[in-house]
Amino acid sequence: MKKGKFVDASKEGFGLLTESLLDAGTNIGAEIAKDSVTNIASELMLDTAGSFIPGIGGAISSYKRIRTEKNLKAFICYLHDNHEKLIDNLSKQTQENKEMLDELLQFILEMVTEEYQSEKIEYMVNGYIYLTEHDEITSDFVMLYYDVMKQLRMVDISVLRLYYKHSHLFDSDENKETFQDVMEKHGMSYDQYNSVRETLIRSGLLELEVNDDVDSDMSKLEEGINKIVKYIEHISSKSKRSSPKISKVKIKQKSKERVKLSRFGRTFYEFFGSI
Repeated sequence: MKKGKFVDASKEGFGLLTESLLDAGTNIGAEIAKDSVTNIASELMLDTAGSFIPGIGGAISSYKRIRTEKNLKAFICYLHDNHEKLIDNLSKQTQENKEMLDELLQFILEMVTEEYQSEKIEYMVNGYIYLTEHDEITSDFVMLYYDVMKQLRMVDISVLRLYYKHSHLFDSDENKETFQDVMEKHGMSYDQYNSVRETLIRSGLLELEVNDDVDSDMSKLEEGINKIVKYIEHISSKSKRSSPKISKVKIKQKSKERVKLSRFGRTFYEFFGSI
């Protein structure tokens, strides 16, 4: 890959960026793959703030380059694992969609290079593959999904996965993962688990459902009022029969809160595949 090819990919038309990555994946064990990834990494290293800090600028630059190359290599490997599927999907796309997909791939790549948790890269590839399977592509929504993914940590994704699977009843009772399993896996306390859920609620991936027991309370209130009316009617009629009993009506407004997967959370999970 010649230097400059990656930067100009979206301008040159569909194929250059995607095909360059797939070609690098084909030769991932060869020296050419190393050169390709290094060149891409070089062209994506846009943050030069470290160079203005005496003494540590070089260390920061070196760390970022290592992380960028490592992430790009992982991204390319995941792409290559789905090489045939990608080629087949892209061959069915219109030219307009192909150009949009290439631009979105560049956006995704820039996010990949900045990712601190490399485990998330596979999900980012899943999202791109999902895009190539669809005819209608809206850039704003795609970028929203990836922006949300960027903010999540693996522990957040584990809790989201838990709610998604529970909402679909994928596992049997014996194999079903519980929140205790997630807490143990990530070494969390219950307070930390709740904190993660609150993060997912703020992101719109989970939502709080409140069920008020209003109907039951209204029935009890109506029953109590009817007893009072009967008692008053009895007093007014001066009947010799024993007066109807009036018992205290206890109304306790009960509301149950339940955290559940939101509609956005469901589509988000399915967009990024088996996360």
